[in-house]
Amino acid sequence: MNFPEEYFHKEVRDGFEISSLMKRCWAAQLEVLEQFDSVCRDLGLRYFAAYGTLLGTVRHKGFIPWDDDIDVWMLREDMDRLINEGTDRFQVLGLELVTPYSEREYRNLCFRVNNTRKSRLDKEFLYRYWMFPFTAGVDVFALDYIPRNLNDQSILKSLFLASSHLGTIWRNQSVNEKEKVEAYFQLIEYAGLEPVEYSEVENQLWRISDRISAMYTKQEADQVAVLPYLYQDESKLFDKEWFSEEVFLEFEGGFMIPCPVSYDEVLTIEFGDYMIPKQVRGAHEYPYYKKLRDLLQQDFKSADVKWPSMWDED
Repeated sequence: MNFPEEYFHKEVRDGFEISSLMKRCWAAQLEVLEQFDSVCRDLGLRYFAAYGTLLGTVRHKGFIPWDDDIDVWMLREDMDRLINEGTDRFQVLGLELVTPYSEREYRNLCFRVNNTRKSRLDKEFLYRYWMFPFTAGVDVFALDYIPRNLNDQSILKSLFLASSHLGTIWRNQSVNEKEKVEAYFQLIEYAGLEPVEYSEVENQLWRISDRISAMYTKQEADQVAVLPYLYQDESKLFDKEWFSEEVFLEFEGGFMIPCPVSYDEVLTIEFGDYMIPKQVRGAHEYPYYKKLRDLLQQDFKSADVKWPSMWDED
């Protein structure tokens, strides 16, 4: 990626002020996206701009002004190959693919490609990522196949909700322990799995949820969905043919990002009348790096070191 220095100037887009630091955040994420793209190309894997990233691509030719992350979708067969074949390739690039398969403490079915998990001030890192010292990455969501058969749909929903709910509440000490353990043994018996050590159960439950999501194949389905979101809102269901091809559209900094061939239909389901800008924030605190920034600023203050003006949010 190549950005002129003026790109990092504070600016207002659609009535929303974007700080210089957020511009550096965007640039750092685009560096990760470019490397993610290279791994996918090398492995022959497809991905698509998703959620706010897809909306930003179509409506703004870049980030939505009040957005701070990059989201992509992968069809399940490509996601599984990314997990199995991409991990080592990311490591060579100085990145990590974070999933419940790679990390016991990771409790999410959105996988992530990160450049770091902590603040970094070494020159190589800062120059590589446009002087952005915090974690930057790409969120990767699996599009899973929803079976045509209504009975199979019911089984998929019941199993997924049971496993994901159990994984979510496993650490909750207010939930009856005996009931949790009984539900766990029922689930693994149904799935034909062996029990694991108690300390490994929570991680196993997240991996089971991912495998349940992948139960059905392209040949058995006409539709795809991200299961955690589908079962919160059953309108979030897409025709699989909308992802049969990709079209490349310009994103921030001139990056050509692959989008679903039927992106209009996809965006209409996700956002309704999507061409009218509305300042709607995501599920996480904005900016996502606020806690890391506050901690680093405190470290600078404690060490009596001047805080760089390029990292101000004002």
